[in-house]
Amino acid sequence: MSLGAAGASDGGKSVAMAMRGSLAAGMSSDTTGPTGGTPASFSGSGSAFAGILVRGVFLQLLTFGFYRFWLITNIRRHLWGNTRIGGESLEYTGTAKELLIGFLIALAILVPVYILYFLAGLVAETMQAFASIPLILVLYCLGYYAAYRARRYRATRTLFRGVRFWMTGSGWSYLGRAALWDIATILTLGFAYPWRKAALERYLMRNTLYGTLKGDFVGTGWSLFRKLAPLWLIAILVVAYAASGFIGEASSVATMRPEAILGKVFLLPIVLPIVFAMSLAVVMRWRLNGIRIGNAALVSTLPILTVLGCSLLFVLSLFAFSAIVGIIAAIAVMTGGIMLRMQDIGGASILVVVAIGLFYIWTLLSIGALKRYFIERGLWRAAAGTATVTNLASIEEASAAGKPASGLGEGLADALDMGF
Repeated sequence: MSLGAAGASDGGKSVAMAMRGSLAAGMSSDTTGPTGGTPASFSGSGSAFAGILVRGVFLQLLTFGFYRFWLITNIRRHLWGNTRIGGESLEYTGTAKELLIGFLIALAILVPVYILYFLAGLVAETMQAFASIPLILVLYCLGYYAAYRARRYRATRTLFRGVRFWMTGSGWSYLGRAALWDIATILTLGFAYPWRKAALERYLMRNTLYGTLKGDFVGTGWSLFRKLAPLWLIAILVVAYAASGFIGEASSVATMRPEAILGKVFLLPIVLPIVFAMSLAVVMRWRLNGIRIGNAALVSTLPILTVLGCSLLFVLSLFAFSAIVGIIAAIAVMTGGIMLRMQDIGGASILVVVAIGLFYIWTLLSIGALKRYFIERGLWRAAAGTATVTNLASIEEASAAGKPASGLGEGLADALDMGF
């Protein structure tokens, strides 16, 4: 799973890419499943993971966010350690100290960039309309570079039977490829996306090694396009249907019926999220099925309905949490009003402001915890439980190789808030 930092976060991408590395790591078990392959599984309990998240939210509040590095480390140890390939579990050896040091180094790099941008904006006041473009380009480049370096870090902290994953290649080379493919995707209105995915996955996996065995990726852009095309068509038809209703009603102001417009537009927030979740499932399964380590292969039967279920549970949890937040906020408003009337206004006002700030931060941290539980853990568990590794004998020759990478990439990714 440590290989999951491959790119900037595309929705649930980090989970799928992480699963790919960790499942490939277990290809040397000699337990076989019904299809002749070695089954993967996830044995971690939901209550244990929830305990990690609840403790993480509380301690991040107390430490002004610095517990984040220990939280991430505990989450990875739980996910890695409870992922089994034929009864053998993975091992995550990264530490919170490494993440913290990487983050501090990243700040030392980024702070001067922000200062130079601020000073340049003061000097070039006549160019303020374009002042943000250089900063956006710098952050764009750093984002891809950080993604590659973060993936390298996670790879070298993932062990199976004492043999680590590691990576060759260059973060700058990955950046160049990703930038060219992004341009092609924009120029083709998104239709180059499957080929972009395939090209970047090939670069990542061909630079990934398990000990002395090289990785590969055999998925093609055309195969992904064929899988995504029906979903894209549904999305296009729904958008066109909603747009036609708006245009048709708006063309005749005298007889315009707002309810007719809303009826068609209302389909967008229902259908499009479902299509997005289904697309995520298709891409995840395509990625997993394209993995090769030596002559061993990964086979995934990840159901689309499972991914939809994880997404639905997350949405429902947000609704329930929003109701709880609303009740707490209402009680807090009434309590704050009473305090302001009964006590010194100045001192009470400071207390109320502090309480509002803490409540706001708690809300954001709690939403992040819900996402980690239902989306990240949910998809991880589903992918592990529906994967099988074939041709195990071919990887028995793997021997230890590679060295641990620094945590700079993880630090940059964290400082850039890339959601890893």
